[in-house]
Amino acid sequence: MASFEHPLRSIGAPTTLSKSILHAQHEEIEAHVNQYLSDTWEWPSTRHRLGFLSWKLSDTALRMFATGEYQRVKLACELLLLGFLMDDWFEHQKPEDSSLTVLRLSTLRDAPECFNPLTNIERMHHSIFTRILRQGSSSDSLVRSSFSMEQRIIDQYVEMLFCHCDSTRGDLDSFQKYLAYREVDFGINICSTLLYWTENLRLPMEKMQLLQPLEKIANYHVMTLNDIFSFDREWKAFQKCGESAIMVNGVSILATETHIGVEAAKVWSFSLVRTWEGEFHRMVHELAEAGELNDEKMKRAVEGIERRMTGAEEFYWQTKRYL
Repeated sequence: MASFEHPLRSIGAPTTLSKSILHAQHEEIEAHVNQYLSDTWEWPSTRHRLGFLSWKLSDTALRMFATGEYQRVKLACELLLLGFLMDDWFEHQKPEDSSLTVLRLSTLRDAPECFNPLTNIERMHHSIFTRILRQGSSSDSLVRSSFSMEQRIIDQYVEMLFCHCDSTRGDLDSFQKYLAYREVDFGINICSTLLYWTENLRLPMEKMQLLQPLEKIANYHVMTLNDIFSFDREWKAFQKCGESAIMVNGVSILATETHIGVEAAKVWSFSLVRTWEGEFHRMVHELAEAGELNDEKMKRAVEGIERRMTGAEEFYWQTKRYL
């Protein structure tokens, strides 16, 4: 992705995390996913299609899951880009139409073997859900198992879509409540699950509990950066949509809650992001001191969690989606 001087460079200190990397087969995966979406999604116009592809949204997955298994990374990339398309689609729908669409997708999630897709959106989701389920170990790829990682990915994806239809989204009145809500609404939980899935990495519960504080830091880091970079675009959409619009952005909530201006809230948000990086380094050091990173799987998990942060941040700096 070509580099350019982003206007936000002047208000944020550089990251202290490792340099982001792309998946070794990123060109092949990106070409496949872009071609599939170009041929399958119902684009309003050629301009919309070319604009969406120019944002290189696949970079997010190709950086976050840079060392994952090829086929699974390809599926993860396709699912996340479909989520981006749905996010844009919701902006132009009546709330009741969005809710009906997501209700239909929840029926698909619960019983894919019985589902009869009626729209292009339903056909695309039926296809990706089915292909993800086939990655599972069950002899019947469409048998629903709440314990499988594949089913968890689909559950989290649909839960994310439901949040977009939540009429109370605009009622969040504190930054703490907002962070908890956005872990679901923004798809952070699904990105965490996709990390372990693409790496084919399974850890016992006690090890996962040790990683939970690092996962939380990564979630806050990615969400807050997204809010800084996307604020201006969201604000324009909010003003354009009138009374029906809902503004869900941490910069806005921080500004309102602390009685400061938006630009000051962006600077403060950047400071929070870099502070969380310091906490991440401290937690990793403590795990190393305790000998936990001598376990190869734990080490891979920690490196993957860091890639979720560095991959998302590099994408924000490079994409023109939010400009």
